[in-house]
Amino acid sequence: MWKLDLLEAKFKASSPRFPHTKKLISAKNNSKLLRKLPTNPSDAEMQINALKKDFFDRKYYAAVKKLEKEVSKLTSKAKNEDEEVKSFISKPDNINAMVASKIIKIIQQSILVTKDLRSEPPSYINKDIIEIIGNKADARNPSRFFISNCQNSKKLNNYISNLWNNKQVKATLGDIEWSFKMVRGDLTKQEKDNRKAQTGKSVEEDDDNDSGDESDSDDDEGDDPVRNGAQDSEDEDEIPQIDEKLLDKYAIYESGDEGEVEHFSVDPNVNYNEITDEEPSSEELEGDSDIESEEDGFFEESTKEIKPKHKLPEMATGYFSGGESDSDVDNDEVVKKVTTQRKNRRGQRARQKIWEQKYGKEAKHVQSEKQRYQNEREQKQREFEERQRRREEKARLAVENAPSGSNVLPLGERKVRDPANLDFTSAHVPAPVEKVHPSWEAKRLAEEKQKNVKFTGKKITFD
Repeated sequence: MWKLDLLEAKFKASSPRFPHTKKLISAKNNSKLLRKLPTNPSDAEMQINALKKDFFDRKYYAAVKKLEKEVSKLTSKAKNEDEEVKSFISKPDNINAMVASKIIKIIQQSILVTKDLRSEPPSYINKDIIEIIGNKADARNPSRFFISNCQNSKKLNNYISNLWNNKQVKATLGDIEWSFKMVRGDLTKQEKDNRKAQTGKSVEEDDDNDSGDESDSDDDEGDDPVRNGAQDSEDEDEIPQIDEKLLDKYAIYESGDEGEVEHFSVDPNVNYNEITDEEPSSEELEGDSDIESEEDGFFEESTKEIKPKHKLPEMATGYFSGGESDSDVDNDEVVKKVTTQRKNRRGQRARQKIWEQKYGKEAKHVQSEKQRYQNEREQKQREFEERQRRREEKARLAVENAPSGSNVLPLGERKVRDPANLDFTSAHVPAPVEKVHPSWEAKRLAEEKQKNVKFTGKKITFD
């Protein structure tokens, strides 16, 4: 898949599958690599389609074998299931249709992701699979399989759902989906990060595991309608596997700071004063010419002996290697932190709405809201009762402390009098007049005299 990645990255400018693809394209001394690649886009397109078709057929065949193996392990243990479920899994045709429909659904989700791709599928997808997707009456069509088997049978639907949600089967389905995404190419950063989070492995390790699974499945390969016309073996010269150490050995990058300079270490067993610049012998020259005449590949290790390079020691004032290259943006940790897309979390209201639909009135936030409302009502009721008690107490004290005409002390017993002994004459005798002070009496008499004085003046008449 390295060659496919190189072709698509070079001629289609698509996002590379592997990190070292960019380094291979931008290397200075990559003439050996360019000789193995086509020179025009049309030839490159033909090679890309051929490689993709071969990889797709291999991935599909390996997916069917792996999934059938996992399903057979679980169906063999279904002894306590319902009779309807046992009758379904006892027929090999049903198992084959179930496996095929699941893989085709994965293909639709991983490759046929847009409306245009669903209407015009890529040419590298096998025609039999395209016919199954288009034929709604085919038993292997995902929609037809669900309608025929799961829609009207709740027990069978639950069994198949539990089967696909099994831990081992779920991991296998994830590997199958990733293998089809690798064939599709143009992977997004989010897809790579999600895959690494699921498996904890890089893209290169996943590719190695997939290639190992394909080689295992090729040993048991038989007649399969989807594999008709596919190649039985892969040309090692056409799709080589690249070793990272070998890549770093041959690739020469544009930046001079791509690798750190190794410091010289003095060997105590070597006398450097005796080392001279001797010319190579004739045998060495002949050996070198024979090696250069042989056809060498870009990804094949050269048998030519590489003379050890004497590295200079550090200067007395210190030496700074320059660190990592600033041009290698993909491996920059700061850039990764800035450009890594953060996985957004649902808001509180959205999560509460999901919990309400799932748990109803038993949701924790509903119960807590109900309890809070009840506590508020009880608190208000207690405050109202306290205010009412205070008002009543205040009114009671006001009544008790108010002044009144009644005696505070209790009245004694009333004595009954005899009417014959009563003296009624004393009741009509006027009360004696109290004596007034002489000065007041003189003033009163003077005022009365003034009131009774007659007018003694003369009346004057004006003409």
